[in-house]
Amino acid sequence: MKTDYFSHDSAYKHRKAHGKDGWASTEETKDFQKTLENVFKNEYVPKTGRFLELGCGAGEMSLWFAEKGFDVYGIDISPTAVEWAKEKASKQDMKADFRVGSVLDLKDYKDNFFDYILDAHCLHCIIGDDREWFLKSAFRVLKRGGFFFSETMCGEIGDAEVLKVFDPVSKCMIRNGIAGRYIGRAEDILEEFKEAGFKILHSEVVSDEFQDNLRMHATKE
Repeated sequence: MKTDYFSHDSAYKHRKAHGKDGWASTEETKDFQKTLENVFKNEYVPKTGRFLELGCGAGEMSLWFAEKGFDVYGIDISPTAVEWAKEKASKQDMKADFRVGSVLDLKDYKDNFFDYILDAHCLHCIIGDDREWFLKSAFRVLKRGGFFFSETMCGEIGDAEVLKVFDPVSKCMIRNGIAGRYIGRAEDILEEFKEAGFKILHSEVVSDEFQDNLRMHATKE
């Protein structure tokens, strides 16, 4: 299936040129931070250590973890997003290692290196067999006993405009022959995590006005 992951770079250029904070709005970012504050209440979630955000974008979430004292790393395919994240880190006088790279291989990172890995809506941008590489790579770089948090689109399509471009066979949004988002069943996505070696600690489907999302906590035993 044809993909164009690098098209995200144009989207980041557009957002930055129009004065946006990043991919998400300020309100959406704050809402997600509240979600993660609740996640931190679980005793199995690391409160310090090395943190990696997959698809870090302009760095809003990664820098929030830096404020909490984590040793922060972020990776994104978009050079514009990574440069933007570096600019934010510099302005806020925060230390973070942001890099341009592929979330499918994570070749710059050692095995068993990270205590906490975050997927904040990156996985649903990964299509077909690449999803297996994404999860296997995350599993490889996560420490034994480390924590993986993922939130990704799932379930029935709630937006009429999305439904127009949704292929029910591949479960992908397809525009001009290019697959851009995977919106599978929650149970199928959880099975992907299990097949990659993760142990599921908690999962739930949460809804907003447009789409269901699978929120998942996992570890590496």
